[in-house]
Amino acid sequence: MMILHSGSAVLVSLVMAATPLWDHPGYDAEDSHHNPGETVITSDRIRHVTQKWQVSLRTGDESCSGFGEPILSGGRVYVSDQLGISAYTAATGAVSWRYDWAYPGDSETPRIALSDGLLIVAGGDCHSQSDPDGEIIALDAGTGLPRWKLQVDIPIHAVVVDKGLVVISGGSPSDEDAIIAHHVRDGREAWRKDKYLAAGVSADGTILARVTDGYQVATGTTAAITITTGTVRWARKADWTAQAASPGAERFLVTDKTGVLSSVRVSDGQPQWTSPAGPSETIAVDSARVYRVSGRDVEALGVADGKRIWAVRQKVDGVQPVTAGGLIYAGGAVLNAADGKVAGPDLTGRVIVAGGRIHQVVTGRLRTLA
Repeated sequence: MMILHSGSAVLVSLVMAATPLWDHPGYDAEDSHHNPGETVITSDRIRHVTQKWQVSLRTGDESCSGFGEPILSGGRVYVSDQLGISAYTAATGAVSWRYDWAYPGDSETPRIALSDGLLIVAGGDCHSQSDPDGEIIALDAGTGLPRWKLQVDIPIHAVVVDKGLVVISGGSPSDEDAIIAHHVRDGREAWRKDKYLAAGVSADGTILARVTDGYQVATGTTAAITITTGTVRWARKADWTAQAASPGAERFLVTDKTGVLSSVRVSDGQPQWTSPAGPSETIAVDSARVYRVSGRDVEALGVADGKRIWAVRQKVDGVQPVTAGGLIYAGGAVLNAADGKVAGPDLTGRVIVAGGRIHQVVTGRLRTLA
């Protein structure tokens, strides 16, 4: 039996923590913005967090690409900048590799995700209004070298990567609405469904899509689609857009055309509850609560019944909430997720939290706190 001195407790905690991972913009394919594996930065340590490093992201006068949200895997932080994609060592901020856009002046800010050792980059052109196109690039996550690249005939409005597939959705006045699935490993098309539009959310392999007339006019029907085959599981008379799915993939959190939030079962689309509060599409969800931000207001609702558990008003407008280690980060003071009480200092801007580190992009700089 090994006896540990009390001074070793933090070291043991760090060693035993799960491998840091945040490989989708919303943490997972469910877009939950909830990291259940964070055990280092908790309520008793958040006040001791300090900045460890900061780097300026690349800029370009002619670029139409902005600064994206970082993701994390394999000890690297990946983020888009105005010239392309950069990968940094998470521990030090040292540059691992860079990939440059062929035409920075005509490359929009992409959506990125990691799968099977590949960084999937989905975006398109900036300037075509009449006939915009999309592009998907797969980069080797370790080297940044391109593994495959393809052009698609629709602009990319939403992306989700799950079950070995990258699924894109979009449409324009000259391009019929469509959902297209491609294999992550080689870019081959797996299936396509025209006259459907989906959001970037997958509930363990089920995506939610609105049926349209082909040109972004909803018909009032929403369908659940199996991501691996493109087959419709069920359809309901409703105009729902998925904002997230619960971590266990039991329920979609959806908004209607007015922005009102509801919970519906993934298995059959049966509505579970509708929130009586005002509209907001900025949410995070864990196994117990749904966290919603609207302006300066932050609230927690019961995931099972939608009833308000707590509500607070911040000094500043909130951002996309993130929950990890029993804490919620929403652009103001760090809060306890259970009761909304202040747990830590103000932390402005969006964050990702994994492996005892907080990564964020603020005013063109990528910084890490620990």
